[in-house]
Amino acid sequence: MKKENIFSWLESNVGLSPAQFLSRPLKGFAKKALNPGLAILLLIQLLASCSGSGRVVRTMPPEDRQFLSEVRYLISKKEKKIFMRTHSAERKQFIEDFWKQRDPDPTTAENEFRAEYYRRIDFANHLFRGGDSGWLSDRGRIYILLGEPERRDAFPSGYSFYEPPVEIWYYGYFPIIFVDYQREGLYKLEPSSARRMSMINVAQQQLKPPGITRNIRQFDFVLTLQAAGPGEAKLLFEVPYRVTNLVQNDQSGALETRIKLQVLVINQAGETVLEKEELHPVSVDRNKLEQLGKTFTIEFALKLPPGQYTAKTTLENTADRNQVRKEIKIKI
Repeated sequence: MKKENIFSWLESNVGLSPAQFLSRPLKGFAKKALNPGLAILLLIQLLASCSGSGRVVRTMPPEDRQFLSEVRYLISKKEKKIFMRTHSAERKQFIEDFWKQRDPDPTTAENEFRAEYYRRIDFANHLFRGGDSGWLSDRGRIYILLGEPERRDAFPSGYSFYEPPVEIWYYGYFPIIFVDYQREGLYKLEPSSARRMSMINVAQQQLKPPGITRNIRQFDFVLTLQAAGPGEAKLLFEVPYRVTNLVQNDQSGALETRIKLQVLVINQAGETVLEKEELHPVSVDRNKLEQLGKTFTIEFALKLPPGQYTAKTTLENTADRNQVRKEIKIKI
């Protein structure tokens, strides 16, 4: 099947562009998710279609070149041609329209699609190393286009003593295999794995083997209040390691993630007196995980006038986007 036919089928039958479909975990796309076969085939074709007119791009201002580089996994050939032919003074409007067309919920202040895309780039740069930036590596591209895998199996010594290191990522029931052929941390997408995926029936075959279920760990935390002095208190967030998805950092070998904390404090009149967001890195040596206890603690200091308040809190694990919201009453 030709590329044009696949893209046309996606547009006409589902109403989504390939890039929108591949980012289906984003808000507003859940009801439009398709079977994994089409996702993998589109991914292969997108990875093979990232070429353009280098001469024209090199003459562009730095900010325009940066935009084209950053959206290489999203922009269509038609959009890229239009952008390169657009006068430099009008490209700013093109960029605004580019993201606006991909906004799953225009009624909100934040473009969730854009925020998630750049979050994935940042996370890929943090985790994956190689000859290029992490987001330009094979693993980075897969992570950005398909998101966090449901399971990630690593074999740093290979399947056997004589084989190179291997990683297997699972999306649904489709394994994606990466091999470090040179044993230098440069993991490449295995060609035979890509060939097998391209042979899957496009969109028709529903692959859901009976009796297979996924063991999902529910992210959670315990929220308590601790007095800290006149007009002061602390919110303590105790998070179990066993429910926190940690991803191995290639450079350090540590298991890592980042926990995003959001706190909103309102008084008895319903007025907001405090609103803050923090990012807390979590890093642990795989071999010492059992020695660190069952939880890690995040502290948030409060300094408020005497009175009664309600703190509305949210913790989000940026590795898999799982989040939990809890409230607690405060008396100062």
